[in-house]
Parts: sequence; structure tokens; C-alpha cells
Amino acid sequence: MFEAHDNTLDREVALKILSEEFSADERRITAFEEEARITASFSHPNVVRVLTTGRAFGRFYIAMEMVRGGHFEHQIRERGKIPEAELLQLAIEVAQGLKAAHSAGLIHRDVKPGNILLDADGHAKLVDFGLALVTQGGMARASELWATPYYVPPETVEGQAEDFRSDVYALGATLYHALCGKPSCGEETMATDLLRQAKKKIVPLSEVEPGISEETCRIVQRAMEYDPGDRFSSYDELISALTGALGDLKAGRAETTGSFSKRRADRKRKELMVAVAGGAVLLMATGVALWWVSQPAPEPVAATPPPVVEPMVSTPVEDRSGEIARSYREARASVEAKDFENAAVQFRNLLNDPEVQEPTRTWAGLEAVLAHYLDGHSKEARAQAEETLKHMRSLPEDAPSVRGDLPRMLERLSGLPAVSSEGAAKGGASRVIAMMLAGLKNWEQGMLEAGAECFELAVSSKLPAKDGWAAVYQRFARDYLEDYAVLTGSLFEGFPTDPAGCQEAVDELDAILVTLKTRGRARFNVRAWQLDLARRAKVLKLREAAPAVVETAVEEAPQSADVLARVDELAREFNFGEMVSYLKGLPADPDGMSRAALLAVAESAAVFLTDIERDLAARPVTTDLELASGEVMAKVSIGADGVIRATSADGRSRSCKWGDFSADALIALHRLFVKNPKSETERLRRHECAIAFDWLAGNRERALGAAAILSQSSAEFEKRWGGISAGLPK
Repeated sequence: MFEAHDNTLDREVALKILSEEFSADERRITAFEEEARITASFSHPNVVRVLTTGRAFGRFYIAMEMVRGGHFEHQIRERGKIPEAELLQLAIEVAQGLKAAHSAGLIHRDVKPGNILLDADGHAKLVDFGLALVTQGGMARASELWATPYYVPPETVEGQAEDFRSDVYALGATLYHALCGKPSCGEETMATDLLRQAKKKIVPLSEVEPGISEETCRIVQRAMEYDPGDRFSSYDELISALTGALGDLKAGRAETTGSFSKRRADRKRKELMVAVAGGAVLLMATGVALWWVSQPAPEPVAATPPPVVEPMVSTPVEDRSGEIARSYREARASVEAKDFENAAVQFRNLLNDPEVQEPTRTWAGLEAVLAHYLDGHSKEARAQAEETLKHMRSLPEDAPSVRGDLPRMLERLSGLPAVSSEGAAKGGASRVIAMMLAGLKNWEQGMLEAGAECFELAVSSKLPAKDGWAAVYQRFARDYLEDYAVLTGSLFEGFPTDPAGCQEAVDELDAILVTLKTRGRARFNVRAWQLDLARRAKVLKLREAAPAVVETAVEEAPQSADVLARVDELAREFNFGEMVSYLKGLPADPDGMSRAALLAVAESAAVFLTDIERDLAARPVTTDLELASGEVMAKVSIGADGVIRATSADGRSRSCKWGDFSADALIALHRLFVKNPKSETERLRRHECAIAFDWLAGNRERALGAAAILSQSSAEFEKRWGGISAGLPK
């Protein structure tokens, strides 16, 4: 997989290229083209989009959307185990992507951590449908067994027919691996007999990892049943179970298998003790009764008062101030030692300890954010910033805490624009911390110059004696400035003119990597430049060895009127999937427009409908919506069966297709759902898809007006939309 630049639409894409060895194998070529066709046949936010396919320099390629967060396998390898709540959310998204594939008549057949990518916001996207089978909702039998032993379902091993439940098994095995840090099946061979036995002897997740909730263990166990008939009967059933388990976990209702077993054992032990004690009391009572009967009547005696019992004096609760101070010193020691991962955990524990006084508690939250950034983990830093900001907002007005500009700085860490030094505190620890937060945010986002400006201000800030603890962050700021000088040096100014010069630069960068003082972006930039140099070297070599260009016949361009008529026809039916297939099949650009631009809006419009469908499945909408027939409905929802239902004001309900709604109604739904986006990136994505949908199927003037407004607030959208609109018919 390679990173490439789409010059037509000015965007970064991921490029999957068929190897030189397989490019001469017709069977491999057919399979490669089939993968592209299958993946492009449907669209879903949790499936990586295929943008285009083609052949260049005798090699076949698939261009796909760029997903920046890396693959899930790397997460497991780096972190060992994935927290249950985080994993359940990802599992729901993967299951939704698999459901979309199943609805298109496909099974993936290679679900595993390496084929789950994470975008910039941490959402899951399925990739690599190279082994997929077309089932049309039924079953199919593969002609070859290409799968990963850890995750392959038993029916595949035995050469039996497969259906969507095979993907359910592989997803369950993936969850098992992520939750306990090791695969459910330790067998690496593809020998049928060995694998079959290994699949029958899988140790239940509840025994391997007792800290996981009972419900999650049950879900994984059912997904991985040996007999497909014992697994989940539909993706809706699986998604519902995962959603329920996540809800219980967040609400604190989840019970771990370990706690349940312990409580059951305690209960049995108590029951046994009660039974033994009861027997002893009964025997004693019987003996006393026999003795009493045999004794002569006692003489009457005067009653005596009961003894006076001195009241119990409670001991004071142990003062934890010494323990808290020690914990803070240990966290600071971790920072000094550049053990940022451990420091982040220690500071976060202090933030979450209600016995830590203010403003120490808030400072701990701020330093936890810094520790994540310094460790090169910007996503974790943003999440910690949200947690710290929430704590600060929960404090009473008169509570001693960190005030001034720092809360506003935390708010700005989640946005896309660069954070400037304007309005920051004038001096002391507050200014150093504010400038470090701004600088690290800019730096990790790739805005090195803006980051360096903030680091300069952090270094130049004067610290009074009481704020001496912040000097360590000034030292780190100097480290970033030194790396900035390296990354803006002559080695990064341009490409050498020959392959040997490119290779020499790659070797020099290897030496530079060892000298870098910071983590995260600096190392990424060096590695990325090395890849660019290596690609440049290959291009230069190809140019040197390229034979004379042979003129080839140019296929006649399709008539623009015919193309627009077909596009408009499919748009009226909201049939964007077929529109994508039609546009991909055009032999050349129609006169006055670009296939790539038309494809971009068609694909975005398809995603627009998928987003609306997912929103309605999660939350029905009660509002006046007009159908294409003119009838006004009062409520719209999507049931577990995936059917859209519209209900009129008088309570009459009917099932609908998207084509039954007016474009205006769907744009109105979009406006309702996009009011509270998860992030600024998500908001822009949703608006961009809505503009594409409106341009194709709704009000084109309204779409262009919305694009103009969005361009004013987002330079990134303005650049991208400018490339697309240039290729659209006027």
C-alpha cells in the first residue's frame, strides 16, 4: 500500500498496487479487478471507499481514500490489550460495515485486526475485500483457502459453504485477541486437522481475562461458536448486543466474570457457614434443654442491671496529603526521565482523585495532556484535554483553580486551525504551559512553523521561583526547536535530480533519525520524506529506462448530453451506487466535464444517505417531512429489520424507500442530525456529503450556495471543492 496524490482533485489517496510478479498472472489480475469492483459496489462510512482503478507502467492499481489512523493490528501490538469500552465502540462500527457489505450480497472472508483501519477520529473502517465472496444474501463456497489461521472460521477450514456468520466468527476472534492480548487460537498452520482441533479447544474469554464484563464475554463466545447455527442470526442482533453491553459498561451496570465468580463463591461459603453454625446452635440448645430439665428449681434472686459498655471512639481517617505529594513527585520524575506514557497515567490518576486539592488537581490534568503530546499521541492528548476541561467546568465559582486562558486553550486543541499565542498569559508557569499546549497541538498537526513560534515563546517566558517546576517543559520546547531546525534544513528543500542522489539523501535521513530529540511528528516527517525520495528515485529510474512512447488510439469521448441524462435519471431515484458504476465504466471524460469530479459527488451522495440511515436507526425523528408524492409525514424511523417507516400525523404507518422522499426532506433531516457533530472534521465531512447530494438530486443553486459558505470557514474544503467543481458541468 502506497500514499499517492490525486492531481485532478488535489487530495491524498492510498494506492494498492498489484505486484510485478502477479501483474503477469491473469488469474491474479482478475481477482484484483474483482476486489475493486466489489468494494466500489456499495458505500458505507465504516468501509474504505474505492475512488478509482486503472493501469500504469504495466501495473494494476486501486486508489482508495486515505485513512490516517493506521490499522488496528498495530494498536494491539503497541498496547497489548484494548480497553473494553473502546473496543465495543469499534466492534459496533465494524459490524455496521459488515452489515452494509452483507446487504450488498457480500461476505468479507478476511476480517482481522490488520484489515480494520482507524481514521483520524478513531473510527473503524474495513479494508481489503480481496477474498470476498458474492453470496447475494445466501451461501457460497470458496475455490481456495486464503485466510489467517487465528481468525478463520471452522467451516472455511473444512471447505464448507460460508455466509455472513463466517465474518461474525472472524470478528469475534478479533475481539478476543484485542481484549486479552493474544489470539484465541494459537495454531499458525493451515493444516485442516490441526486447525479443526484448535478451533474446538478455545479457552473461553471469561477464563483468560476475568476483568471483562459478563455480557461482552457472552457476545464473543456466541460469535465464535463452532457451529454457525449457534452464532448470531443477523448483524442487527449482534449490533444490538454490542450496543447493550457498551451501555451497561458506561452506566456502571456491567459485571465482570471475575467479580461474579467471586461473589458466587462468597455466597456459597456464607451459606455453608450459616448451615454449620445453625447445626451447632441446635446441638447446643438441645444439650442445654436436657440439662435444665434435670436440675432442681432455682432459688429466686434479685435482678442485676446489665454492665455499662463504654462507647466506641472512632479513629480519624488517615491523612493522605503525604501520599498525594509523593504521587505528584513520582509523576514529575517520570516527566524528567521522559517516561511520558507512565507520567500521563500518574497525572490522570491525580486528576481523578477527589482528595487531591485544587489547583493541584487541575494542574495534574494539564500535565497529563502535555505528557500524551510529548509521547507523540495527539489523539489521547485531545481526549485528556476534554476530560480536564470537563473537570474545570464542574468546579464551583469560588474554588481555587487554574483560571485565565488555559481553559480556552484546552477548547482549541480539538479544532483544525492553528493555535496562536494571542491572548495567552503574560508570564509564569501558566504561559509556559499554554504555549507548550499550543505548540504541541500545531506541531503534531503538521504545522511546524506555527508550533515553533509557540515553543520560542515558552522558552523565553520568565519563571518566578515558585514556578520552577515548569522549567522542564522549557527544556522540552528547546528540543522541539532543535528538531525544527533539522526538519527545515537543506535536505528537505527538494528532490535530487538523479536516483543516486535520492538514495544518498535517504541514507542521510537514516542518520538524522537517530539524532531527533522528540517523538511523533518529527520522526513521521523524516520517514515520509524518505518514502518520497524512494518513490522519486524509482520514477527517475523508469524515465531513464523507458522505451519510446507508442501512440495508442484514443477512445472516443462519450456525449456529455447522454452522460448528464443518465446521471439525472439515477439521481432522481437516489440510485448513487449504480451511478458510481456507470461513471466508472465511461471510456473517457465527456466534453466539458470530468469523470473524476462526477464520481466524487456521486460517492459523497451515497455516503450522505448512509449517514442519514445510521442516524435514523439510532434515533427516530418526529418532524414534518414531505414525501415526493406531496404527502406530509410526522415521524420517520428505521427498525431493526432495516426498513424505513414513515408515520403520518393521524398514526398511519407505511414502509418507504429513499426514493419516496423529496430531496428537500432529506436535506432537512441532515440539518437536524448535524447540529451536534462529534468533531469539526465530522461536521465538515457531513456538510460536504450533503452538498454533493443536493447538487445531484436536489436544489443545485442551494448546493452551490452552501459550498460557498463552507469555503469561507474551511480552507481545506475550499481547495477540495474547487478541484471538484472545476470538473462539473456548468
